[in-house]
Amino acid sequence: MNALLAKLPSILAFLVGAMSIFAGGMVLRGWQPGYNVLSWLPVYNFIVGLLTLIPAYLLWVGSRYATAASIVTFTLHALVLVLLFAVFRGQVATQSIGAMSFRVATWIVILALLWFRR
Repeated sequence: MNALLAKLPSILAFLVGAMSIFAGGMVLRGWQPGYNVLSWLPVYNFIVGLLTLIPAYLLWVGSRYATAASIVTFTLHALVLVLLFAVFRGQVATQSIGAMSFRVATWIVILALLWFRR
């Protein structure tokens, strides 16, 4: 059980990154979700989804850079969420805000797990 708790942040990071890659990739390949999609948001989702695999790996191997990479990833998602609320409020779909909120919440859980593990 303790081993699972040690790997849980990495698993969560991998899953949220994989979901971003999948969602962004589907839209980039032409899938129309049925709501307004900002042109840059699927690109962001895909690229940051790929980059999320870096902290996921660092968390898995217990690297000393894992926490810093996790904080950077959380901060990036939080800044984009604020941007969606502040600048693109009337243009962005609620599904996009929900997905970004889910990412931010997941990274809060990951960071909390890292903090409690210390």
